[in-house]
Amino acid sequence: MDSALVDAVMSIRFRYGRPRNDGSWTGARGAVLRYEKHAEHISAPERLRHLAGQDPVALEGILNRQKVHAGKTKAFAIVEVAKRFAAIGVTEPAHLDPDNADHRTQYTGVSGLGPVTWEYFTMLLSHDGVKADTWITEFVGRAVGRRVTSEFAGSLVKEAAEKLCVEEKGLDHAIWSYASTTRLKGMPKTL
Repeated sequence: MDSALVDAVMSIRFRYGRPRNDGSWTGARGAVLRYEKHAEHISAPERLRHLAGQDPVALEGILNRQKVHAGKTKAFAIVEVAKRFAAIGVTEPAHLDPDNADHRTQYTGVSGLGPVTWEYFTMLLSHDGVKADTWITEFVGRAVGRRVTSEFAGSLVKEAAEKLCVEEKGLDHAIWSYASTTRLKGMPKTL
């Protein structure tokens, strides 16, 4: 659960990453791998509590100093969410219910974190969903011929997945992969 939390928050306005020649990774994937190396000695049931007890400034040294908004780094947001979940006993993936309003509020109640990365966080914990990020939203907007909100884009992808009888996250990934690879060059821009 801790790695999914790090991944979800680090993915905000940050590239997934690419492998380097030395085997390490750049981007959000690199931050997650560095965190996992840092926490590998902690047993799985204790990892979220361990993350909740981290000094955010020290965690910045492992992840990076990227901000979720002016003045607050992603490391601070990660530690704050971990504390909130630990306080209500949500410390393992099986404890998290994506439809539980309190669980969602524990995450989205942290300044700089919102519904898009909440959905991604739950997807990383094996729940179905759509992370209506910039690529998904732009793809849907171009497909319908107008600008759309991330909420509308997410709901449309979910509706399409249901009609196609496929998992939401599978369709999400297919659209994201296409959009991020092609930069949507073959689709007309929205007005």
